[in-house]
Amino acid sequence: MIRLERWKQLVIGLLVVLFLGVGYLFYQKEPEQRMVDEFVMEPEEVTPTTTPERMELVVYVTGAVESPNVYTVPEGARVGDVLSLAVLTDEADPEQLNLAQLLVDGVKIIVPKKGETPISQDSASPEVETNGVHVNSATKEELMTVPGIGPAKAEAILNHLKANGPFKTYEALGDVKGFGEKTLESMKPYLLVP
Repeated sequence: MIRLERWKQLVIGLLVVLFLGVGYLFYQKEPEQRMVDEFVMEPEEVTPTTTPERMELVVYVTGAVESPNVYTVPEGARVGDVLSLAVLTDEADPEQLNLAQLLVDGVKIIVPKKGETPISQDSASPEVETNGVHVNSATKEELMTVPGIGPAKAEAILNHLKANGPFKTYEALGDVKGFGEKTLESMKPYLLVP
């Protein structure tokens, strides 16, 4: 009987020590911090990426096409691109046109029929019209057809276009090296800037 009581006391003593030990461990342990507090995300400032605004060109296609009409095409489109929209007829002679020619806003393209001669310079070369050369899309040779523009000035215009993009106004040609007020005034009848 004494053994049983001693045994009970021993078990109760162990349980008390166990509870005290566990309590001590909980008491010593620092309170946990929430992980959310440590990782507070700052909202990033989103800067919109600026993409260069692409212009749209409006061109009129007529002649030997199924759908003669005014077409809106993206800047950088070529004669062949707009002709695919207008759909050539069986009588069309696209060989008389430069299908790789860059389009210019406001140009009229006349597709000749087979055996027909081109009606005007407009159809063969939309860059050169009877009233001038489109500066933003002309070739070096086309620029040199303008009185007062030789190889050096034509090259200067093309380099300026590559570096700065198309001219917005005729006066912007003054930014090209070698183009003063008098030069610009003398060339105004021959150069077209959209």
